[in-house]
Amino acid sequence: MKKKKCFISIATVFMFAVCLSACAENHMDGVFTGSAAGMDSVITATLTIENDRIIDVTLDVSGETKGIGDVTGEALSHQILEAQSSGIDGVSGATVTSKAVQEAVQDALDQAAGKESCSEMQPGTYYAAAHGAKHDLTVEVEVSPDRIESIRVIEANDSPYVSEAAIAQMPKRILEKQSIAVDAVTGATLTSAAIRTGVSDCLVQAGADLADWSGKEDIGQGDSLSVDVLVVGGGTSGLLAALAAKTDSALSDVDSGLDVLVVEANGYAGGNLAICGGYIASYFGTELNAYTGNSIEAEALVGALTELYPQYADVLDKELMTHIADLTDDTLNGLMARGFYLTGSDAYIGRSSRISSDGPTEYTSSTVVADQDTGERSGDNGYDVYGGGAYFAKSLTEIVGQAGVQIRYETTATSLLMNEDACIGVAVQDHEKAYNIYAKKVILATGYAGFDDETISLYLPAAYGNVVGAETAANQSFAQKQITGLGGKVNDVHDPISDGHIILGYNTVLAHFGEERKLYNEMSGMLVNKEGARFVDDSDRGHDTAMKVMALGGTCYMIFDCTHEGVRFFDFLKENGLAWSAGTVEELAEQIGVDSDRLLATVSKYNQDYEAGMDSEFNTPVDQMAPIITAPYYAVQVNAISTGGIDIAVYTDAHMNVTLTKGGMPVENLYACGGAGSGSYFPLCNIGLGSHVVGCMASGLYAGSCAREALQQ
Repeated sequence: MKKKKCFISIATVFMFAVCLSACAENHMDGVFTGSAAGMDSVITATLTIENDRIIDVTLDVSGETKGIGDVTGEALSHQILEAQSSGIDGVSGATVTSKAVQEAVQDALDQAAGKESCSEMQPGTYYAAAHGAKHDLTVEVEVSPDRIESIRVIEANDSPYVSEAAIAQMPKRILEKQSIAVDAVTGATLTSAAIRTGVSDCLVQAGADLADWSGKEDIGQGDSLSVDVLVVGGGTSGLLAALAAKTDSALSDVDSGLDVLVVEANGYAGGNLAICGGYIASYFGTELNAYTGNSIEAEALVGALTELYPQYADVLDKELMTHIADLTDDTLNGLMARGFYLTGSDAYIGRSSRISSDGPTEYTSSTVVADQDTGERSGDNGYDVYGGGAYFAKSLTEIVGQAGVQIRYETTATSLLMNEDACIGVAVQDHEKAYNIYAKKVILATGYAGFDDETISLYLPAAYGNVVGAETAANQSFAQKQITGLGGKVNDVHDPISDGHIILGYNTVLAHFGEERKLYNEMSGMLVNKEGARFVDDSDRGHDTAMKVMALGGTCYMIFDCTHEGVRFFDFLKENGLAWSAGTVEELAEQIGVDSDRLLATVSKYNQDYEAGMDSEFNTPVDQMAPIITAPYYAVQVNAISTGGIDIAVYTDAHMNVTLTKGGMPVENLYACGGAGSGSYFPLCNIGLGSHVVGCMASGLYAGSCAREALQQ
């Protein structure tokens, strides 16, 4: 049999859908339900049709991305009723969900038009492209009349390491279930959605009715298991805790004999290490320090930090801070001996004002090769998924696996299992089943407080609900919520000093990396709030401005004209629902939803100040102002985002045992490290580039060692 081979882009499919719905054809009266694969779920569209008109629309987008896709139902329903077709504009920032709704509506319209779906497909090999996190990817799908026989991702260029989990797992899931209604790989949802969309496209090309390929199984109950040490969270600190429990305090090539298991909510391990850009600080005793000639001993470092933060004297545990700092050399030396992606020649000298109250102080950090082909280094560019952090996460994960630690991916902890005052394990759930894991020792490495609704209502001011949690390991505050649920308290040090994770950025997809970030990081331009008024010195694009944006609702706009160098990013940002252009300022104001008179007055005053050589409102240096004179005019949305979380942690004692209150009795068998337990040592993670990584690493090593030693007594 000759295989059919064709290539249709997903955009072409949607153009065809719009054409179909616009054609003159009669629809039967009744209720019809269509379906299509969305970002995180199968979306259904139920249409009520009378006298060839859609009179009611019910969309089920409840399984889509929280706060993004799952809130589009009402807006998209209105668009469908107004268009009387699937030819809708969609919702900016929820492109994948919007397109899936279009497909589902067209499916329902086809049914209403009496088009019969064929249960059999035309055998052959089909190709389709769909947009992932950063770029298009292409899938190759081979089908028989009644089966999907094979799926291959033949071209992809999404975020390194992170996207690999989706590329490895999504085809397997779809093939195993013979369904497109499979869960996205957690932490790689955009690449997962692109694969699912591409496969759906291929099935349509083959003549399939997607409703026949959208079955989803319920979560079942799995068998329990028992281990010696269970680590909840496979980020930086969790992986080190597991490695230390499996080996020794120096991470030597030994086996403790303990059965150590890590459960990780994402489809890959490493957490925020995967996007750290390639920075790890080293204070003393390593090849990096030998290379720079710079060292700061543990006691001197901790002494300087405690002097710098006198307001936290009753919070910080100086003894614990010293112990963790003293383990940073063992941590890095042990990892490098095991082949970690870091060498002495990666070191450089950094300067930080967060070490001493006397002013900037030098310390040693690292910048590693970020591009294996060109040898390009990560450079001093902050967090970046295209930096060397992906290689850090990958090599650390391999080291932990080679030591004999098992990692269960996409396994989310749902609750602690308690026997009176003792922790005896954790209840978990993966994409197929829920089950219990019983453990002699449990280590919580679930990160800082996140930005989910429950965390904000429990611990944070409401303004934090305006923050976009971008490119994070999806911190959901498991440790904090569980301890609160047991009647405990949390260690809350979130203030302007420790909230350095709140920065300017775009959205959950673009976050704040890629060349387009130069627009709001480096280029001059006027910033306005949602009312069209200026609110800040435009030359300040740092933490203080990000906090002001957060307080203003989380969004501001950068306004410029056609002479601005940022115009080169316009097409790309527009595709992502982040940029607008118009021939007049009034039209631009209408597009972004601000008062046109107010924006016009703001632009006029800004231009007058530029001509006068002085910003009379916010003292922005005139050489960092960009007059808005020549049409067309542009607006780009900039948001307050976070690449990490907020410093709200559980309490621990000197041996990393969790306590319900500061100085209270430990919860038996329960430990915490990394962001989850950082309240008493947070300055170690807040010095500068790379300090967060090494601080979390060393705290994990210490927690894992404490758990191991307790079991070996």
